[in-house]
Amino acid sequence: MTRAIDQLEALGMLQTVDAALGRLLAAKSAKNGDIVGLAAALASAALAHGHSCLPLAALRDFVAELAEAAQAVVPNGLPAVDAMRAVLLTSNLVARDAGTAAALVFDRDERLYLRRYFVYEQTVAHALAARLGNSHSADSPAQLDSASLQSALAQQFSDDAGDGRRVDIDQRVAVLLALRSRLLIVSGGPGSGKTTTVLRLLALTVERALATGAPPPRIALAAPTGKAAARLSETLRARNGEHTHAAIPTAATTLHRLLGLTPARGRAQYDRRHPLSYDLVVIDEASMLDLALAARLCDALAPSTRLILLGDRDQLASVEAGRVFGALSHAAGAAGGYSPALAQWLQSILLQKVDIAAAPTPLADAFVELRGNHRFAGQGAIGRLAAALRRGDNAAVASIFAGGGAEASLTPVAMTALPHRIARELVPRYLDLAQAADANAAFAIADRFRALCALREGPFGVVAINAAIEHELRRRSDRTDADGWYPGRLVIVGSNDYRLGLFNGDIGVALPSGERGALEVWFRNADGSLRALPPLVLSACAPAYALTVHKAQGSEFDEVVVVLPDRDARVLTRELVYTAITRARKKVDVWSNTDILAGAIARSTQRWSGLADASHWIETEMHEQ
Repeated sequence: MTRAIDQLEALGMLQTVDAALGRLLAAKSAKNGDIVGLAAALASAALAHGHSCLPLAALRDFVAELAEAAQAVVPNGLPAVDAMRAVLLTSNLVARDAGTAAALVFDRDERLYLRRYFVYEQTVAHALAARLGNSHSADSPAQLDSASLQSALAQQFSDDAGDGRRVDIDQRVAVLLALRSRLLIVSGGPGSGKTTTVLRLLALTVERALATGAPPPRIALAAPTGKAAARLSETLRARNGEHTHAAIPTAATTLHRLLGLTPARGRAQYDRRHPLSYDLVVIDEASMLDLALAARLCDALAPSTRLILLGDRDQLASVEAGRVFGALSHAAGAAGGYSPALAQWLQSILLQKVDIAAAPTPLADAFVELRGNHRFAGQGAIGRLAAALRRGDNAAVASIFAGGGAEASLTPVAMTALPHRIARELVPRYLDLAQAADANAAFAIADRFRALCALREGPFGVVAINAAIEHELRRRSDRTDADGWYPGRLVIVGSNDYRLGLFNGDIGVALPSGERGALEVWFRNADGSLRALPPLVLSACAPAYALTVHKAQGSEFDEVVVVLPDRDARVLTRELVYTAITRARKKVDVWSNTDILAGAIARSTQRWSGLADASHWIETEMHEQ
């Protein structure tokens, strides 16, 4: 009955957990168990590839992808797509919606879900639709008169932002949309002003509340990872002089902390029955949100809570299943403008033309893309590379690298030359860590430079490159202890440790302290303070001289070396290269041959989900509420 599942597992095309689920459902199926079980196993396998569902139209391509990854040949005898569709439509284990209890959901006779992930998508859809409905608008248009808003915007913005940078009109649009709706989605690349925009809209929101005699809103700022939350907190502290009202937080937290998610508890502290007690929740680096975490967030929001999502739709998607921010942003941005009524209202305040969508949608009316760039000076090479990568323009990328000078370079590195390159160009960048006067100085050194790798394993992966760097640093150190620790050792936490208050992605540095010079590992807290822990209590740390591009999301460094492998791989995508290059503020060097880089730029990340039809299902949800 499960011959096909057995074959695919033996070939390495299915993981053990996928095959086990398929066999279980095959045994429970009233009829056609072999086909139902195979469909379930493939839908489970899709999750490991970042998809929240398996569209039957893509079934053959997905099986071919599994075969390629396993270096196998697709076996004969797999059921035809039409035959599988017919079986799923009549199976006792397959529902057509979330209202029927079944292991699988076959949405619109096309997308096959494991039930949990269909419920996740529906949770997100319901929460967003509730915030887009007219009955839940933040302020009615009558309360938002043009004259008062023009005056308020004039106070928050000026043609010159104080450091020679011209304020983008998109930032003002974002502020106005946030005042008008309980949902705002802001996409923008590095340096586009997302944090600046949010600080100004928070200040304006607080001022409007106080002007009406209402209490200031309760505001929460969070990010999906500890590193992203720490980076946001650093920015908030740096900009603290601009908006000093006590209602605006000066530190961000992780989403797990915000929701009260811990392994010991087993479930979130906050959910639909116990919602978060905030009036406004801002999520930074929302492009890193996976579907499950997004659903938990939406489930924990009170009906009246405003939600602001900040991210970059062109960045890498989350490691786990789902590409929530990217799907929502692309669906909203496809409209190309706003509804006529909203466009007219914006124009009356901004006194500038606003694009009207040919086919407006509620989601598009809550979306803005920040198109300015204040990080990269003028027409700098990194800024131009970012723009060319967003377009997938290989010719432009090659031209920019050819004339990028000291700011951007492309360096072919053969595997035989890699050890010499690492010793000559990477190791020296970390030597000063051991001589740092204190932890603050060490972190300042670490933030200047990082090597970013596309892969974890292999000679061009983070494990091998970190091992090579660490071997040389230990060789040069005169005081490496029995456990391999030495002054200046830079490490990254690999998993959440709630007992120690450390989270996946936190960066630490080992430095001697006290009269005897015992090593302590220093970490930065979200509020900017420092704390030290003995190395012996750290069980899940790895060297952090090289990071995967995924781990580097939410980080910025003065200079970056991007290491791509010498062979093509499916993980090499346009989004990965874009994310890696835009971690650099001043200089980037890409170690890759031209063919590998060109192949990566030509390949765009694909994540299957119902969120691709975001505008449709949100409108459907709005009509049903």
